[in-house]
Amino acid sequence: MADKLSAYGTDILQFRFSSLTDKEVLATAVKLAKVIHERKKIFIVNNRADIAYLSGADGLHVGKDDIAPSQARKILGKKSIVGGTAHSLAELKHFQKQEVDYISMGPAFKTKTKPGLKPLKKSQFIKMLRYAKKSIFAIGGINLYNIDPLIKLGITNVCICQALILSKDLKSTVKEFKQCLKKVS
Repeated sequence: MADKLSAYGTDILQFRFSSLTDKEVLATAVKLAKVIHERKKIFIVNNRADIAYLSGADGLHVGKDDIAPSQARKILGKKSIVGGTAHSLAELKHFQKQEVDYISMGPAFKTKTKPGLKPLKKSQFIKMLRYAKKSIFAIGGINLYNIDPLIKLGITNVCICQALILSKDLKSTVKEFKQCLKKVS
């Protein structure tokens, strides 16, 4: 799937994992890095700086309870991409002070990926967007049927998971998302 997503125009692919052994995670990350880099796209690993480093990933994505972005840069190097996730204005402020290149903000909508989190309200998104000084990506439950309100808020970057996994026509789905985002870029 990573090869297809890269070929169809997905710019950044993030490797998220939960129930794999460290050996399986590293082996998969190495394969993903090769495929994604062959397409000249960006490969990010979730939470694990060691896996990002060993696989040759372009960067790391961290949450508020993971290692600090400054620690990740010591492992991965100053040129690596480091991003963080903010689920509130307080978390956004925290990451604004950190050495991150981008911040993912959400969840925008109810999501199976993070079932315990309530979606941000429109007013919260607006406050967070006003405060943001870094590149922002909206995350959480985004699909082609609910992306318009985010675009109307000025969101220019989105992270998509379920909508791609469940897509019956991956190429068309990626193309449609890119067309939606061109409206605001």
